[in-house]
Amino acid sequence: MQSTNDEIQTPILIEKFPEHMGGVMSCGDDELRLRRWLVSFASGPGWYPVGEFVALDGQAAIDRAVEVFGTASDYRAEEIPWDAAPLPRPIPGAKKYQP
Repeated sequence: MQSTNDEIQTPILIEKFPEHMGGVMSCGDDELRLRRWLVSFASGPGWYPVGEFVALDGQAAIDRAVEVFGTASDYRAEEIPWDAAPLPRPIPGAKKYQP
């Protein structure tokens, strides 16, 4: 929408901001860095990757995986570099390439 010269524009003046009721905490840059995690669940003698999760730490990624998939006998999270390719996902009904 474009304004015309005929419209009267009244500026809004905010006289006072409400006071913030909490304290400010400072922390290092590394503490608030999101990372990619490959979470695996143990079942029997083997480990099975269940997915990639973005979280602050490995435990947070495992907690999210448990929320999504349920419990397992053990859990493991490995950090994945941001520039790594995503995990391959099988496409249902797709034909395999054969030269």
